[in-house]
Amino acid sequence: MAPQNIYDDPDFLAGYVTLNRQVHGLDGAPEWPELERMVNDVAGLRVVDLGCGFR
Repeated sequence: MAPQNIYDDPDFLAGYVTLNRQVHGLDGAPEWPELERMVNDVAGLRVVDLGCGFR
C-alpha cells in the first residue's frame, strides 16, 4: 500500500525530522526573526494559529 502522504514515507520522515526547524523549533526557522518583529506582544491574549506548522 502506498503512503497517503509524503510524511508516511519512512525515508522522507527520517530526513525531515533532522531539519534545523524540526530540531530547534522557532529558533531554527529562518523566517522567525522577521515574523517576530511583525507580531505585537500577545502575552496574556488568546490566539488562534491557523497556519500549518510543525510539531
